[in-house]
Amino acid sequence: MEIKILKNGYKMKDAYVRLMKRGKGITIENMDLLFYPYLLITYRIDYGQKLAKLNEDILVMADMYRGGYSFARSRGSFSMMEVDEQTVMPHKQDRRKLIKEGPRTVYGEIMLKKKVVKTPDIEYLDDEYVYKPFYIVECKNDQEETFHVLFDAVTGEFSLLNA
Repeated sequence: MEIKILKNGYKMKDAYVRLMKRGKGITIENMDLLFYPYLLITYRIDYGQKLAKLNEDILVMADMYRGGYSFARSRGSFSMMEVDEQTVMPHKQDRRKLIKEGPRTVYGEIMLKKKVVKTPDIEYLDDEYVYKPFYIVECKNDQEETFHVLFDAVTGEFSLLNA
């Protein structure tokens, strides 16, 4: 299947090197690529004529698996890629529902950011499915206990999945 992915700054080799530098006494047993689903939604924030300088388009990343929202600082760089369907996390959220409920998250965030009392109008402009690459890394510690690390192939950040 062909999907649109955020370009990753970290290849498997980079992830390996970065994890080995941070993990004393660990071995990396296996590393698999996983594509996590998001809906990139564009909303138009409109404060009206008097506060026109605050009007802008904002990008919201809706998590198509768990349903959470986050703000994207920029549109990012994407590429189309042919991938094995087994490496793609399924969508568990309804696209229309995420678009409809997105403004609730947007209101709170922009009211804090702009420090403006007036509530803006929020208009949906468009959306697209995008995927973010992650590496699921199976590791062993000095005691031969297995644990897994989630490595973000775009940012280079990683977190422990289980201990």
